[in-house]
Amino acid sequence: MEILSATHVFKAFEKNEVLKDISFSVAQGEVVAIIGPSGSGKTTLLRCINQFETVDYGEITVCGDKMVTIEEKRETEWIQTEIEVEMLSDTSAAEELLEEGAVTKETQLVERVINPGRSVYADKETLRKIRLNIGLVFQNFNLFPHFSVLRNITEAPVAVLGKSKQEAEAIAMELLQKMGLAAKANEYPYQLSGGQQQRVSIARAMALSPAILFFDEPTSALDPELTGEILKVIRSLAEEHMTMVIVTHEMAFARDVADRVIFMSDGVIVEEGPPEQVLGDPQEERTKQFLLRYTEN
Repeated sequence: MEILSATHVFKAFEKNEVLKDISFSVAQGEVVAIIGPSGSGKTTLLRCINQFETVDYGEITVCGDKMVTIEEKRETEWIQTEIEVEMLSDTSAAEELLEEGAVTKETQLVERVINPGRSVYADKETLRKIRLNIGLVFQNFNLFPHFSVLRNITEAPVAVLGKSKQEAEAIAMELLQKMGLAAKANEYPYQLSGGQQQRVSIARAMALSPAILFFDEPTSALDPELTGEILKVIRSLAEEHMTMVIVTHEMAFARDVADRVIFMSDGVIVEEGPPEQVLGDPQEERTKQFLLRYTEN
């Protein structure tokens, strides 16, 4: 069963096109890791799916409910244009070579947008239903500092789902037990380590029983020694067949946990496939360059 589908998604901030024709899907129980350099559009993609940003064009479906649909088709055309190409091998002799006509013109095809198209969002009730099917764990925890650990987890089930305080607390304590934090229920976020705060964040997302859980660089704000705590929790969720999309820079973790890896760069999906292929035997040159730099660092 398909839990998430994104088709031809575009998103720009003013003239900066951050997502350029993104299409992918996630099946129930699947774990998808998204990797790529900073600025490649990974976080923006998650924010669009979680309704923190609106897409400019495209279609997104969650658990069979259409969040945004294509109403007017996007149209482009390919045009030929000439660009100047400098044929210089010796920069010290640049001026001389230029005088001799060492600059030539090369024709290349450029895609031009004729009609940007139009997409329409669903009604408020459908969007609310979709939000309840999605959980998001942020980079920087985003816990309420004035709430105890227990209340951070129970607030949404009570306020959003209408659960009783007793029922919400029972669910929260079960999740805290699973996270190894039952003894911290009455403490406040400032009293916890970064790893503990992130585990509370995961418990808070799980308390709404989402159909799919998103992680945006869940270990980036943690010291290396605390990273293992979070990766262990995510690995246990994967073993329970929780549907997850994880933006991560932890390549070994992606290889170990993900069913599929998506590599993004410059707003496009460059390559996707099983982790052993994308991380172990990438087919695209851009993927190879990224993984080489990552290894060197």
